[in-house]
Amino acid sequence: MDFLVSSAFAVGLGLFTVLTLVVIEHVGPIERYSMRERVPGLMMNAVGTFLSIFMMYPIARLRESFGEGPMFAIPLWQWLEPLGWLGLGLQFLLLIVIADFLAYWRHRTEHKVLWRIHAVHHSPRELHAANDIGHPLQAFYSLIFIGLPLSIIQVDGPAIPFAVGMFVSMLSFYIHSPIELHFGPLRKVIVDNRFHRIHHSLEERHFDKNFGICLSIWDHMFGTAYEPGDEWPKVGLAEIPAPRTLKEYLMIPFRRPVEGSVPAASKVELT
Repeated sequence: MDFLVSSAFAVGLGLFTVLTLVVIEHVGPIERYSMRERVPGLMMNAVGTFLSIFMMYPIARLRESFGEGPMFAIPLWQWLEPLGWLGLGLQFLLLIVIADFLAYWRHRTEHKVLWRIHAVHHSPRELHAANDIGHPLQAFYSLIFIGLPLSIIQVDGPAIPFAVGMFVSMLSFYIHSPIELHFGPLRKVIVDNRFHRIHHSLEERHFDKNFGICLSIWDHMFGTAYEPGDEWPKVGLAEIPAPRTLKEYLMIPFRRPVEGSVPAASKVELT
C-alpha cells in the first residue's frame, strides 16, 4: 500500500510540475503547441514514472534486506551543521553539484553505450516540457550512476534531497521549453533552454554537445560545450518518425529503426 501511495504521489507531483511549465510556455513562446500535441508526452511522463518506480521497487527491497545505510558514508550534514541555515544551503548546493556531475557522465555514457534506451528521449520532433521524457529502463543504470554514489552522502533529513529533486526536475522541464526566457551570460554556468536545445539538434555540428542538465560547467571543463547564438535548430532523430503514442515510445529500444536514423557522432547503431 505504501508503494502505491508513494507511486501515486510521485506521478501526481511530476504531472503537476509539467503542467505548471505548460502554462508558463504560453507566456512568450518561440513555438506554440496545443494541449493535444502534449498528450503523448504527458502520458509518457505519468506511465514512465510509475513503471520506473515499479521496476526499482524489488531492488530497493533487496537493498533493505542488507541493512540500513551504506558501508561507507560521508557525514556532510555533521560537517556543515555548525553553520546553521548556511550549512543547509551548502548541503543543497553541494548535492546539486555532485548529482549533476554524475548525471553528466551518465548522459555521455548513454550516447556511447546505452543509446538504444536514450534514443527515446531524443525521438520527439517537438521540444517542450511535456516531452522531457525517458524510458523506464533508464531507472536501472541511473541507480548505478547516480543513486548509489549519492547514497553514501548523508544530509540533514529528507527535506534537502526532496528540494534538490524538485529543483532538478523544474530546471530539466524548463531546458526543454520553447520560451523566450533564457539565462544569457549565466549559461556559462547554468544550463538554459537555448544551450540544451543544441543537444537535441538534427544538425551534425551539434552532435554530442551540451550534455549538462543543470550546470554547463562540465561541458566547458570536458570539451563538449557549444555556445549557442541566435540558433533555434530543428530537433529529433533523422528518418525516425516522432512517436505519437505511449506504445511507440516504450517500444523504441526494441525496434529496428530506419537506416541512418541515429546521429553519426553517437557511434552506436540501433540494429
